[in-house]
Amino acid sequence: MKQQRVSLTLPKKLLEEAEKMAAQKFEDRSTAIRELLAIGIASYKENEAVKNYAEGKLSLGKAAELAGVSTWRLIDLLREKKVPLRYDLDKLREEIKALVAT
Repeated sequence: MKQQRVSLTLPKKLLEEAEKMAAQKFEDRSTAIRELLAIGIASYKENEAVKNYAEGKLSLGKAAELAGVSTWRLIDLLREKKVPLRYDLDKLREEIKALVAT
């Protein structure tokens, strides 16, 4: 993946935490911050997908796509956050027919 240089200002506490993590993993500070940013973005996308699914704005498949995870992983996230699955009976019948036909 091509990298670009950016400049940002961080609170001292966050920078200290990133430096601690880098030292524990024997990495440089930039690598640690990139890893933490990637984790934060993934977590944000998952939370947004769960929220939009819970509000009925997205289907299960679209929410999984938004989060960048499999449908099964999204179902696990929904279970963890105690969000019930929305599934109508007609849709379930269609999917069972499709599975039986294959």
